[in-house]
Amino acid sequence: MKKFIITARPKQILKNTVVFIPLIFTLDEWLQDSITSSLVSSLFCFFAFSCCSIIGYQINDWIDKKYDQNHPTKKFRPIANNQIRLKELCLYIFVIFMIGLAFSFLVNPYVLYMFFGYLIFSVLYSLKLKKIILIDSISVTFFYIIRMIAGTYSITLNISIWLYILTFFSTLFLIIIKRISETNKGNFRDDKIVVFYNNLTNIKIRLFLLSTNIFIYATYAISEIISDQRNLIFSITILFFSLGIIRYFYITNGNTKGESPEMIITKDVLIQLSVIFYLISIFFS
Repeated sequence: MKKFIITARPKQILKNTVVFIPLIFTLDEWLQDSITSSLVSSLFCFFAFSCCSIIGYQINDWIDKKYDQNHPTKKFRPIANNQIRLKELCLYIFVIFMIGLAFSFLVNPYVLYMFFGYLIFSVLYSLKLKKIILIDSISVTFFYIIRMIAGTYSITLNISIWLYILTFFSTLFLIIIKRISETNKGNFRDDKIVVFYNNLTNIKIRLFLLSTNIFIYATYAISEIISDQRNLIFSITILFFSLGIIRYFYITNGNTKGESPEMIITKDVLIQLSVIFYLISIFFS
C-alpha cells in the first residue's frame, strides 16, 4: 500500500487547492447564501481533481519511466524502480478514477465535464504535448485553469477574467523556473527540451515573468477597487502577493530548488505568512 501512496505524490495535492480560488474571491456573495453547500461543493471538487492529478501522475510516470530511471531522485519512485507492475497500476488508476468520478458527480454535471476534460488533457500532455518546446510549459498552466473553472462551476458563481489571466502567468512563472531547475540537474528529458530550457537560465526571463505577474495582479486589484467591487483594504493584497512571489523568485534564483515548488511553499515561513495575510486582507476587503 505504501508504494501506491508514494506514487500518488501526496505533497503535490497542494496544487489542487486552486479550486478554492473562486470560493475565496466570492466571499461577499456566498456568505449571503448557504455557507455549508458552497464549502461542501468546493471540497468535493477538490477531492475529484486530486484524483485527477493522481491519475495524471501515474500515466506520466509510466511513460517517463526510462527518463526517471536516470534521474538522481525520480529513479526511486515506485514505477521507475519497477515496484509497481502494469496490472497493479491499471487497477489503481481504475479505483482512483471511480472515486473521482463519484465526487465530481456529487457536485454537478459541469464539474463532471471538467473532470473528464482534465483526464483527456493529461493523456495528451503525457503522450505528446510535453515533448513540444514551450508548449510543454504552457500546457501545465491549462491544468490549473481547468481546476479554477471547475471550482467556479462548483459554487455556480462568476469570478473576474483577471484571475484566469493571473493564474496563467503565475503558473507559467512557476513552471519555467521548474523546467530550468530540472534541466540544470542533468539531461533527463528530450535533448531539444534540455537545450531550450538551459538557454532560458538568463535571469531576465524570470524577472520579466515576475514583473508581469505583479503588474497583472496590481491592475486587477485597482480595477476591483475602482469598480466598487472591493474597498481600499484590497490594495494591501498587492503588497502580500508581491512579497510572496518575490520571495519565491529569491529562493529559486541560481539553484535547482525550483524543481519542487510544493516543498518551497510548505517549508518557507515568509511565503506562508504572505499567504495568510493575503487571505486576511481579502476577507476584510
